[in-house]
Amino acid sequence: MRAIFRVLGAAMLALALILLVADGTAMLAANGYVATPLATTISSLLPGTLESIQMSLQQNIHPVFWDPTLTTLLSWPGWAVIGLIGVLLALLGRSQARRQLVSIDQF
Repeated sequence: MRAIFRVLGAAMLALALILLVADGTAMLAANGYVATPLATTISSLLPGTLESIQMSLQQNIHPVFWDPTLTTLLSWPGWAVIGLIGVLLALLGRSQARRQLVSIDQF
C-alpha cells in the first residue's frame, strides 16, 4: 500500500510541477502574477466533471459541502492543491524505518 501512495504522490508532484511551469510561463508572458485555478485545470482536462460532481454532492451529501468548501478549494491555484496532495501521499508512503546517522567519532 505504501508503494501505491509513493507512486501516486510522485505523479501528483510531477503534475503540480507541470502546472507550476505553465503558470510561470504565463506570468512571464503577462509580466504579472497569473495563477490558473484548479477548477479551470479540471475543466480543461476533464470537461463536464465539475458539473457532475456538483450535482452528486448537492443531491447525495449536502449542498454546504459544495459551496463554501469545494468552491474555495477549486479557486486556489491548481499547482498548490495538487502539490499539497502529492506531498501528503508521499508522506503516507514513506517507510517507517528510521536511518541512524553515523558520526565521524564512531569510526
